[in-house]
Amino acid sequence: MTKWDLFGRLWHMNRDTAGAQGDWKIGHNDGDKHHLAFLRSLNKERRQADSGADMPLADLEVVVVDLETTGFYPDHGDAIISIGAVAMKGDKLLLGDSFYTLVNPGRTIPPHVSSLTGISDEMVSSAPDLLLAMSRFFRFVGDRPLVAHHSRHEREFFRAGLWKTSRRPLTHRMLDTMLLIRLLSNPIGNGSLDALCAQHDIPISRRHHAYCDAVAAGTLWGKYLLKAQDAGYTDLRQVYEALR
Repeated sequence: MTKWDLFGRLWHMNRDTAGAQGDWKIGHNDGDKHHLAFLRSLNKERRQADSGADMPLADLEVVVVDLETTGFYPDHGDAIISIGAVAMKGDKLLLGDSFYTLVNPGRTIPPHVSSLTGISDEMVSSAPDLLLAMSRFFRFVGDRPLVAHHSRHEREFFRAGLWKTSRRPLTHRMLDTMLLIRLLSNPIGNGSLDALCAQHDIPISRRHHAYCDAVAAGTLWGKYLLKAQDAGYTDLRQVYEALR
């Protein structure tokens, strides 16, 4: 798939999703209440400790996610400006099961972040706010575990976002690509996405675009999932036990 085909798919996906979710907007307050109720229901429906740990690696269904943000510190006012994600089953990317949205951060995007990500204040001015973006994202995720590269960044922003919008904790299992990478190899330097993708000949069609980075991280996750199976690991619980 070419880069332009990829972005064309994302455009149509977002347009169709917006139309399908128009029924939620009976009124501004009613819509907010709907999304708030959904986010508050998340921790009632999930049991993090049991989420997928015993599922065979070959059948493990996850959502690989990447965030672009105004900075690194959600507790000091930094905010999400885009969310990109792609579903996987085992080592296979499910490009038809993808998610992308810009997010209105409610603040000015620093110039260096705009330069890095290509996202401007004008682009996010009409984007969904955090409550709507989080509700749409977690509806897309369902009960699947999340995967991210160096997942602390995503974990902290999701925790802060859920608490800010609904006063609820993050209950989805969040896996880190480095979990398998550290188990099965000696990563280069700090294990940056750029270095690891270059090492494994994984192209990143547009760096610092949340969806493109998620696809690259998912491809990396898939390669190491196969390595783990070749090494004799059959499920995540065995991986956790090996890293103790």
